[in-house]
Amino acid sequence: MTPIVSSTHCLKSESSSLRARLTPAILLAVVSLLIYLVLPGVLELVSSSEASHLHELIPFVKPVTRSLLNTRQDQSSDLVSAVQFLCCCAGLFAAYFYMLRLAKNDSSHAMQNFVFFSGSAFLTVNLLSPVLLSTDVYAYALYGRIVSFYGGDAYAELPPPASLSDPFYALFGHGYINSVYGPLWTLISSIITRIGTDHAGLTVLLFRAAAAAAIITAGGLIWKIQSRLCPGRATQSMVLFMWNPLVIIESGLSAHNDAMMAAFLLLGVWLHVRGRKTGAAVALTLSALAKFVTGPLVLLYLFMVLRQLPDWRSRTWFAIRSSLCIGVVVVAVGYMANARSGVPAARYAGSADFFTNNFHELVFKGIRRCLGEDAEAVHVPFYFQSWWFAASRKGVLRESPDDNGRVIAQIEKNRKLLVIAPYVSEWARVFDPGSRQKGYVSDDIIDEIDNDSGGLDNDPLIAQLEDSPTDWQSVQTANLWIRRVCWFLFASFGLVSAWRTTNFDRFLAWSAAVILAIYFLIMTQFWPWYVIWALALGAIKPAGRPATLAILLSMGVLTLYITIGCAFGSHDWIYVYRSIPAIILPLGIFLIVELIKASYSRKIKRGMALQ
Repeated sequence: MTPIVSSTHCLKSESSSLRARLTPAILLAVVSLLIYLVLPGVLELVSSSEASHLHELIPFVKPVTRSLLNTRQDQSSDLVSAVQFLCCCAGLFAAYFYMLRLAKNDSSHAMQNFVFFSGSAFLTVNLLSPVLLSTDVYAYALYGRIVSFYGGDAYAELPPPASLSDPFYALFGHGYINSVYGPLWTLISSIITRIGTDHAGLTVLLFRAAAAAAIITAGGLIWKIQSRLCPGRATQSMVLFMWNPLVIIESGLSAHNDAMMAAFLLLGVWLHVRGRKTGAAVALTLSALAKFVTGPLVLLYLFMVLRQLPDWRSRTWFAIRSSLCIGVVVVAVGYMANARSGVPAARYAGSADFFTNNFHELVFKGIRRCLGEDAEAVHVPFYFQSWWFAASRKGVLRESPDDNGRVIAQIEKNRKLLVIAPYVSEWARVFDPGSRQKGYVSDDIIDEIDNDSGGLDNDPLIAQLEDSPTDWQSVQTANLWIRRVCWFLFASFGLVSAWRTTNFDRFLAWSAAVILAIYFLIMTQFWPWYVIWALALGAIKPAGRPATLAILLSMGVLTLYITIGCAFGSHDWIYVYRSIPAIILPLGIFLIVELIKASYSRKIKRGMALQ
């Protein structure tokens, strides 16, 4: 009877242990769900929020419009809205980290099911949010409709004339920019917009559903992959990805296509684990056809497989088979997406105005200062176009934008002045051809725009100030230096990655490292949803360094939503240095932790050597 008693006691002990882990997990899920329910009300006060128009489709969704958002944001305090948003993020990440700790070394099916379905519930709740955090979904809809409704090419420099009156063109609100996304995403967008027709709310819901479905699929793939590779880490891997607040917000709420890209990426990993190497290569290619950034991982994977194959015959056969399959997929997707023009993503990525939200922007501005630009000029947005006016009355040119600023010149009535920067509160930065000085004038002397220079633009300095900043020699030189150095470093890192990727386990680690290298070296324009790429790969190795850095970045980059709105006004310095809390601080924390770990490891080794 003793074995029976022991077995019964063991089962009771396991049940008690599982209950002890599930109870706090349920509480964490409830807390997270409550925060996600109140988050849309907080996001209404964030400057980057956009109306989802979901109330037009679902009556019980709060009716939110662009005018309502403008009113609420004008009436609210920037500090209060920032604190509320940060508190929501802090609560979500606190629950996330506690859940990661609970899930460590937990391989029970009950906990895995709970993590999967609770993560799916978080996504589902966000589907009904009355706000978005960007207008990207309207860009997706516009590009899809160019193909599905107008029979045009979303990659052409000029859109079909009829599309300029399209409702989604107005909702996008940034003028026409030809698509920088892969043809697979354009094809998917054309299918979604065909179903959604002209209905903005339905189209947003369909894009959100597609992103949520992609994340849920990715979570399921992580589960399947880890069940084969490392069953003890499966639960923690699912938590790392499916519970991450950035993944939930940027997919279920903002419907970014990075979710689809990540799903195909993980599909490739799963196919390789099942021994389908050609299928894996095709899946990785589909990921790159959704968003081109995973292209280097296709090359890294093919190189790894070729190194592992035993002889040249099998290598040749794999190369032929995979090349044919990839070629057919690329041609078929490009044809169905009506992609007839050259894809402009590479051209945009190398342009001088492609420095946003990453620390490269600070380096870029620093180099321009070294090349002779003044401190205010380097902060002028590239979209700004200078213009002339004639002073409506006498005034003064001040050194700084306030009434106590030092007077550097007198302005006579009807004096021609060139506005060279956006307004700062009620002040305009101008160039005065008479005194040859740059300074600030109160906007009450700008009675009427008179965009006639009166022949003054024959002056070389004035001609330069009238040009777009992208045409300045200092801007072009700084951009060229940064591009060459960063691409050289990335190419060097790619070669090291290829050399070190001797097996699939190392491919998983180095592919995540390559994504992170893209962030820090060549992705000079950075947005929060990009971190989904690294989180998807990091989830396969949740204890690895890439996963740790990806989690830290997912916390940091969400601060961009409260710093981007400080571009103009008395707190514009916050906007200038927004990449510090978003990108630099997470990297700094990661490096400090790694140094502490390395120091502790050396001490242990020295202690063992002395023994």
